[in-house]
Amino acid sequence: MIFNDLNLKSNDAKFILVVLIISSLLVAYYIQFTESIGIYCSDVFVYLLNALYYSGANINSTSTIYLYPLISFITSLLFDLGFKSELSIYLVTGVFAILGNIGFYILLRTRFDEVLSLTGTIMYATFALNLAWLANGTLDIPAVAVTIWCVLISYMAIKLNPKYYAIAMPLFVICLFTRYTAGLILPVLILYYVYEKGFKITPEDKPYIIKGILYSIGIFAIVLIILTVMSNFELPLIHETAIRVEGKRGMTVNQAYNPDMKYYFTNFPEFISASKTTFVNATPLLENSTVLSWISLGLLAVGTVLGAMKIRIKRNKESIGAAIAFLISVAIFTQVSSIVTIIITFIGLYLIGKDSQHKEYLAMLGWILSFYIFFTYFNIRVNRYIIPAIPPIIYFIMLSIELIHEKIKINKNIIPLILIIMFVIQGFTFTSTYEDIPNFKAPEEISNYIIQNNPDYENQSIGVYNLRPYSWYLQTDVEGIPTGNTTYIDQSNVTYYISNKELSNLTNYTQIKNIDNLYLYEKNK
Repeated sequence: MIFNDLNLKSNDAKFILVVLIISSLLVAYYIQFTESIGIYCSDVFVYLLNALYYSGANINSTSTIYLYPLISFITSLLFDLGFKSELSIYLVTGVFAILGNIGFYILLRTRFDEVLSLTGTIMYATFALNLAWLANGTLDIPAVAVTIWCVLISYMAIKLNPKYYAIAMPLFVICLFTRYTAGLILPVLILYYVYEKGFKITPEDKPYIIKGILYSIGIFAIVLIILTVMSNFELPLIHETAIRVEGKRGMTVNQAYNPDMKYYFTNFPEFISASKTTFVNATPLLENSTVLSWISLGLLAVGTVLGAMKIRIKRNKESIGAAIAFLISVAIFTQVSSIVTIIITFIGLYLIGKDSQHKEYLAMLGWILSFYIFFTYFNIRVNRYIIPAIPPIIYFIMLSIELIHEKIKINKNIIPLILIIMFVIQGFTFTSTYEDIPNFKAPEEISNYIIQNNPDYENQSIGVYNLRPYSWYLQTDVEGIPTGNTTYIDQSNVTYYISNKELSNLTNYTQIKNIDNLYLYEKNK
């Protein structure tokens, strides 16, 4: 159906097969890598515990069940089939990555030929930043995968056949439940609709839009009711959303607090390709950009210059209004909510693009700006947050290559072929850039020690410095006790206490096991 409506050729099936094979090999390779080093993002434990809750076992998940339910729910289905391990969430997030790559190829094919579409897809799949978070249980890449399909189906609804609204709108709701910030794609979809159709809903679109809205409300209401009941009617989702909209910028006590507003911009070369990867606060830090980064950015820069030479902006009230909107956005950027800045920016994009022949380019620019503005404004900055802006950046790199081919008469397959080869090599060698990998398996190993040496551990009270990993590995209720509160620990009745620091002043507990920087204490009998 999609093939026919997009007029894809039979040859596209071969290219999609290539995408499928390379993507599957990458996912398998990175699942194996993650299994070898262990879970390094503690959020993954939350998603695993939520999956357990969906399967019927609530272990400290009442207050977190609202977090991005889609991946956890699908993972729970594998749990129900007997695959109750971290591998299940690796597989689920890996399959979403594969689907996202296929969707991105098809999305690029709406504008480019098969070779450029394959090139862009390979680049997206093997950007260093994407590889650092591929198939490891985190939700950023799955969320982008659903976003890509949402953009593709929305494009088809707007440009080709309105029947796709009935799919695109529910798909947007699924985006939200994959990762709530995926909702930042909504301004882009609205902008493109207004570009093509104006502010009024056309008669031919109306029945399908109504159907899509009804489907969306139904899905949203059902999921919200389930989450509300499972959270004991204390759902913090609305409160957290309000905090972001109001313009709260993040707490300085968060270990990911970073006041550098240039963070995503200045580190982008390393996000493309890096020769060194270390862990800082359990987050992969990409360092030392490679020649591949500068080739990609060089192509983008040349393409930007060539594109600017072709575009002529008329000096009229719309262009002046757009310039004013952009200036206001810059002026108020740190003063008001990022949502307000995004709205004003999109007003500028509408004004400059409503009579333009380059509406799709401006919509893609809007895709970048929507996520970039939001995450740059927020002071909790983690490199993976900017992954949603990578697909449209790659779109512009492909556009740059096309413009270069128009200007310089060379074989049009040379540049794409070089990029494909270099990025595929990066995809399967990136793990060699990791240095000084901490023992992320230590929490699992110390939990296994308790399980193996105390068959009755589930009926014992266990105190821990961090609830997340031990709730998952022990799969029983544990008590969170800060390591610094030694007086409380010493006077407590917990049978075991797991600490991330050696405690020398405990009188009622004896250290019985040490694994790296973890220490297991048992209450004296």
